[in-house]
Amino acid sequence: MSFRRKFTIQRTTGGEYDDNGIWQKGETEEIEIMASVQPISLDEYNQIFPEGIRTVNAVKIYTDTRLYPEKQGTPAQNADVLLYMDRKYKIITCHAYQSGVISHYKAYAQEVDT
Repeated sequence: MSFRRKFTIQRTTGGEYDDNGIWQKGETEEIEIMASVQPISLDEYNQIFPEGIRTVNAVKIYTDTRLYPEKQGTPAQNADVLLYMDRKYKIITCHAYQSGVISHYKAYAQEVDT
């Protein structure tokens, strides 16, 4: 029996400057993933967030789909956003567990203002 359910991820491309030097926002697409979304423990919360940011809601996500945190540089990557319980959660980290037995990704996400 699988504990995974269907969730929506908003994925936005990095955007770019046009020929006139004006920033053009990237395109956003919605993709469906199968995932298990769970609250994080207090120990995980203390490890992931610096002391000044410990007032945000956060979740962990187990899925077969690679999720993308924000990446600076070229090319830039906007963080994927999980839609969960009428709120938005920005992916802050995603780790691959690809052992060949039960391969999956484990991601952490924090709630963001809508």
